[in-house]
Amino acid sequence: MKRLLPLFLVLVAMSASGQRLDADITYTPAGWPEPLLADLYRPSGAGPYPVVLMVHGGGWRSGDRKDHHVASLCRKLADAGIACLSVSYRLGVAGRYPASGDDLRQALRWIRRAGADHGLDATRTGAWGYSAGAHLVALLGAEPGADPEAARLRAVVAGGTPADLRLWPDSDMVNAYLGVSRAADPARWARASPVTRVNAGSAPFFLYHGRLDNLVEPEQAERLRDALQAAGVAVTLRWLPYSGHISAALFPGQVGDEAVRFLQKALGPAGRH
Repeated sequence: MKRLLPLFLVLVAMSASGQRLDADITYTPAGWPEPLLADLYRPSGAGPYPVVLMVHGGGWRSGDRKDHHVASLCRKLADAGIACLSVSYRLGVAGRYPASGDDLRQALRWIRRAGADHGLDATRTGAWGYSAGAHLVALLGAEPGADPEAARLRAVVAGGTPADLRLWPDSDMVNAYLGVSRAADPARWARASPVTRVNAGSAPFFLYHGRLDNLVEPEQAERLRDALQAAGVAVTLRWLPYSGHISAALFPGQVGDEAVRFLQKALGPAGRH
C-alpha cells in the first residue's frame, strides 16, 4: 500500500490539472531480452493527440524515466496538448550499442501499433532526449524511416547531445557503451555517432546546449548542427549561456518552452488527422 500511495497522489494531481497518466505500460513484445516499461502522460479527453517519445539521460548506464525533471517535461508537454511516452531502456552492459536503440524502436513500434487505443496519433510522433537520451533520439531522428513498422519521427528535441563519439576515444563511459575501443573498431564508433547518420531525409531538429558544459563539450552541438545544415535539414540550436551539463538538464527555462513550441508547430494540434 505504501508503494502505491505516491502513484495514487500523482494520478490525483494530474487528474486535477486536466491530465492523465497511464503508468507502467509494457511496450516491448513477448520474448524481448528484458521487459521494459513506459509511462504515458496525456491531456484528458479523447484526442487523438500528437505524441513525443521521452528518453532520459544518464550516460547509457543510469537514469530513470520517472526522474523528476523528466516527468516535469512530460507534464509540460501534456499541458501543451501533446502526449508524452516516457520510456525505460536497457542500461549498462545489457544496453550496449545498439541494444538501447533497439529498445526505443520497439517503443516507436508500440506507438504505431497501440497508440490509437490510448488516444494517440502515431502519424504525428516526435522525440525528446537529454545527454545519452539525446544521443539515442538523434540516432532515431537521423534515419526516421529506417523501421517501416515504427512510428516515423517528425521532429526531434535533443539537449546536451553526444553527437560524435569519435571525439572521445579515451572516455571510459563511451568505451563501455560501445564495448570496444575506437582503434579496434572505428566503423562501430562511426555508426554510433549521429553526425554520420544525418541525411536529407532526417527529421527537423531543435538542439539546446549549455555553453559551460565541460562534460559534453559545445563542439558536439555545433557538429550536429553543421551536419544537419549540410544535409539541408531544418535545425535550430539554442545556447544556455550560463549552464553546464547538469544545470541545462534540470533548468532549461525559456529554451525548454521554445522546444515545446517547436514540437507544437511540427506535430500540430490535438484532434487533427
